[in-house]
Amino acid sequence: MKPQDIRALDPKTRVPNTLPVMQPGEREICTIKRHPIGIFAVYGLCGLVMIVTAVLTFALAPSVFNGNNEQQLVVAGTLVFIIITAICAAFAAISTKVYWGNSWTLTDDSLTKIEQISLFKRHSSQLSMEDVEDVTSEQNGILTRIFNFGLLRVETANERTSYVFPFCPNPNYYAAQILSVREAFDQHTRQEENTYPQPPAPQPPKIDSYEVPS
Repeated sequence: MKPQDIRALDPKTRVPNTLPVMQPGEREICTIKRHPIGIFAVYGLCGLVMIVTAVLTFALAPSVFNGNNEQQLVVAGTLVFIIITAICAAFAAISTKVYWGNSWTLTDDSLTKIEQISLFKRHSSQLSMEDVEDVTSEQNGILTRIFNFGLLRVETANERTSYVFPFCPNPNYYAAQILSVREAFDQHTRQEENTYPQPPAPQPPKIDSYEVPS
């Protein structure tokens, strides 16, 4: 058993695993959650729909149908407003669950992506640091600079496989974190390769010389 495996089994030095896919002794570096500005846009849309509904049902409709069953009109408008409000609240709650369910977890050995596709559908995948080829961050537009968010992208050797994290807070910082872990992983791998005993170099065949009697 290797010394690092012994340390991983020791309760005094064992690092607790926060992910079910983590190996014993694997250390979590950070967890990346989405920037709040993405969900604020959903809240703003729901609020706008509720305001427009309130104006149409309580201000515009009574003035148009003045004197024609005004009481029934107010009751119907209130019912419509309550239904629209309930739909907007349910939509906002589901969007919040899906939005905050997306995260990346970076360890000293891998990058785990948890993707909340819908309310009852969740997908997770893991990328080894050995397969990380390039990490880039993008901030396009003035809002991304003001609120410090953007797009974080991790490229692999396979051109069809890439990890993309939209609405990433401080993407430059997290890109540097992933690159730093990747560099440390490469150094550790090279050190392990140098510690292994090298096989002896092949020796040329030994040929005994002797004199041929004349």
